Amino acid sequence: MISLYISQKTWLHRVPASAKLLALAAISIVVLPVDDVLFLALGGCLVTLVYLSMGWSGLSRLIGLRAMLPLILGLGVFQGLLMSWELAALSVTRLLLMIMLADLVTATTPMQETMRVILPWLRPLKVIGLDPKKLSLAVALVIRFVPVLLAQWQAQGEAWSARSKKRSGFKLIAPFMNETLRRTDHVAEAIVSRIRR
Repeated sequence: MISLYISQKTWLHRVPASAKLLALAAISIVVLPVDDVLFLALGGCLVTLVYLSMGWSGLSRLIGLRAMLPLILGLGVFQGLLMSWELAALSVTRLLLMIMLADLVTATTPMQETMRVILPWLRPLKVIGLDPKKLSLAVALVIRFVPVLLAQWQAQGEAWSARSKKRSGFKLIAPFMNETLRRTDHVAEAIVSRIRR
């Protein structure tokens, strides 16, 4: 997971982790009730400009996000068939925007720094029996897993292309979910074994 952190320093690396996480939380709260596709698309364009302002590192990262499009579009088609296409368009645009934002934070913020910023906010939960350190790790992992899953989807797409000339379509969703569940089991086992040491 650490390999997905951009080691080449950009201006966004110099922004404090607290400011980036606060912005991510605030934008998430603002975006959730928005039901205007054009507004969400405008937000996506602004985030794209942030990627481009980071130079080649940001551009290559942005290009890498294309690997997630088939999965997101597949979810949109599924939702469109079950509910409405308008709602599906909203969901897809909102999801893309949030993935891009989370990826920006992940790419420019070390996990240890993310945990350090989150920990003080979770300390009050200790009075109800929750461990702030474990919770901060969980939050950091959720943010970190966005690009990890993106890389996983991309790898599976490349593996499919190497074996077949046909388009994968929705055929990658089942193995993707299976691999995601297997990965989460491995992460959980690693965390448990580390705690027991």
